[in-house]
Amino acid sequence: MSNILVVDDDVMLCELLTEVLSEEGYDVHYIHDGESALTYMQAHSVDLVLLDVMLPNIDGLQVARRICQRFATPILMLTALGDEASMLDGLQAGADQYVAKPFRVPELLARITSILRRVGLERQRQGLNNCTADLSIQFSRLPLTGTESELLEYLIKHDGIVVSKAELQKEVLKKDLCPFDRNLDMHISNIRRKMLQSGLSKQHIKTVRGKGYSFYESVNIA
Repeated sequence: MSNILVVDDDVMLCELLTEVLSEEGYDVHYIHDGESALTYMQAHSVDLVLLDVMLPNIDGLQVARRICQRFATPILMLTALGDEASMLDGLQAGADQYVAKPFRVPELLARITSILRRVGLERQRQGLNNCTADLSIQFSRLPLTGTESELLEYLIKHDGIVVSKAELQKEVLKKDLCPFDRNLDMHISNIRRKMLQSGLSKQHIKTVRGKGYSFYESVNIA
């Protein structure tokens, strides 16, 4: 459930938005001034701010700038000023999107869905990037020999692709594959063993019977 903060000094509008958004499955909280909104965001997780421009004490543009300075929370600006200059002011202050009052509820809901979907995808990509970076660090810390490191690096470069034993033998070990030579298999076995000892899954390197070996970044823990 996404948490939405409505910041508007129109009490009736806040109550209406709370009712409409709650019916859509959002967790909604509303506040009537900018300072209180910033204080609330310091203590609570907020996924989206619906922010009015015309607020008491500090206006919505100033609030948007402060939100951008302190948080990574997207902002949907609400305002009665629907001219292009006002829209540009809102976007430059940090708003992700801009809706002029009076607005149609379906349009507002569509914009909210769009923003939250984009944020969700960005977080997902960031999470995948972090996982990839963490995995690379873990691999770099493995106590591998020079040959083992070269073999692992070669397989990683071909993520998800089956690399034949003959190719690994020639490109990494620098000699042709012989029928009874188990040297390559021993190196792969040692890499897997060191992965397990370091808390990694040996399934990162899979044996493809009759073909060779394949590296997979994403695996089930084994």
